[in-house]
Amino acid sequence: MTAYRYADVEGLRVFYREAGDAGAPAVLLLHGFPTSSHMYRDLIGPLAARYRVVAPDLPGFGFTDAPDRSSFAYSFDNLARVIDRFSEVVGLTRYALYIFDYGAPVGLRLALAHPERITALISQNGNAYEEGLSSGWNPIQRYWQQPSEVNRRALRDFLTPEATRSQYTYGVADPSLIAPESFTLDSVLLDRPGNVEIQLDLFLDYRNNVALYPEFQRYFREHRPPTLAVWGKNDPFFLPAGAEAYRRDNPEAEVHFFETGHFALETHLHEIAGRIHDFLDRALDGSREDHFAEWIAPGISEAATQSLARLCEQFGFVPNLALALAAEPAALDGYVQALQAFGQTHLSPLEQQIVMIAASRANAALYSVAVHATVASQLGATESTVVAARDGKLVDDARLAVLQHFAEALMLGRGQVNASQIEQMRQAGYNAAALVAVAFGVAVKFFANSVVHLARPPIDDGFKAALVGWCNQGHPGQWGDSDPCDGRQRF
Repeated sequence: MTAYRYADVEGLRVFYREAGDAGAPAVLLLHGFPTSSHMYRDLIGPLAARYRVVAPDLPGFGFTDAPDRSSFAYSFDNLARVIDRFSEVVGLTRYALYIFDYGAPVGLRLALAHPERITALISQNGNAYEEGLSSGWNPIQRYWQQPSEVNRRALRDFLTPEATRSQYTYGVADPSLIAPESFTLDSVLLDRPGNVEIQLDLFLDYRNNVALYPEFQRYFREHRPPTLAVWGKNDPFFLPAGAEAYRRDNPEAEVHFFETGHFALETHLHEIAGRIHDFLDRALDGSREDHFAEWIAPGISEAATQSLARLCEQFGFVPNLALALAAEPAALDGYVQALQAFGQTHLSPLEQQIVMIAASRANAALYSVAVHATVASQLGATESTVVAARDGKLVDDARLAVLQHFAEALMLGRGQVNASQIEQMRQAGYNAAALVAVAFGVAVKFFANSVVHLARPPIDDGFKAALVGWCNQGHPGQWGDSDPCDGRQRF
């Protein structure tokens, strides 16, 4: 569960949310304008299953103290100084850094000061490049160039409840997905006495962040922290070019775009959490190959050889997942039998693979996505169908799309779906037998995907072709003749 705490930082009460095992690798989440750690409320839980997660409110934001401007300098240097000291108070000696909006210049100052502490970098619409600044910054840039009272007063429009709401909804296809308490809470906290002037001070000081961009970029080049950029592509303030630019200074950076706005977590939590889980799995947990080698080091028992032989006959090789399952021969045998039983259900072979892909995506298990995308291709599925299913987009075939959506909902809902979803299946021509078959397939994949996350098997060469153009968000040919995922999961 998430705990809600305060830390005393040089007399300043800093509010923060914390969850996860205190001994686990740490992740520090830094929010932006005009929000608080509340923006991470739904991300903290999924990350805390494996990591210690800490999300503070910056001074002047959320539930952290907002001292008067006469006693506290509202500059990004000072915000970073407070958060740097906060990290020491709560015992964060090394951590992955998640930066968003204002959290980017704050967090990247920490990285400049203590590069040895940063284990990984996740930028969610956290800009560090001038090409990432949109025309939405024009009024603020005028204030930088001429810090007059007239230009300062013009920026008050950014601080109205309407402007706050717009930051959440702009670029979002379905604004009903945005929880109204998000922008309402932000507005209430922005309206605290004296806070408007605090925010205007920070608008002016943001020019010093832009001046530091070359230093941030030098840090990327020299230290090459494992980097993941997850970006709402319709952000009115930070353009996709700002995400792409990370690759210029750190060619190994992974960049993924989502069809949403500034607050991408509000609409794409599951997709982004899946990306983060796999990224941190690789960045913080060491070598996947070494872990898997240790997993299978005891060798294969004679009891498992028959099941492995059947899988070898099917695929032409023994999949790494099968080797992982062989740690418990009874489980391996049960899994093989379950797959055979699923193959005899009322669903067609292609429908079965669509179910398996959707369930595996919902579990953030790219290994399984690769397996079933490969099988779907072998069954004659069109490339567009395989790519859409693999990428989590609805397939073109309307009936298959209903099936795909239902399987995903069943997995994400932990076996629970609503009457409307069942009715959609019936309208698409799926009867009770098909519903049971989908539930069976989802259950089988939940087990297999759990083992994928436990053993972390590298993707077999025989399945990698299904991932071409996927590993770095749609840049086919980037690796030439090399392995598209370099033996690692990138989901």
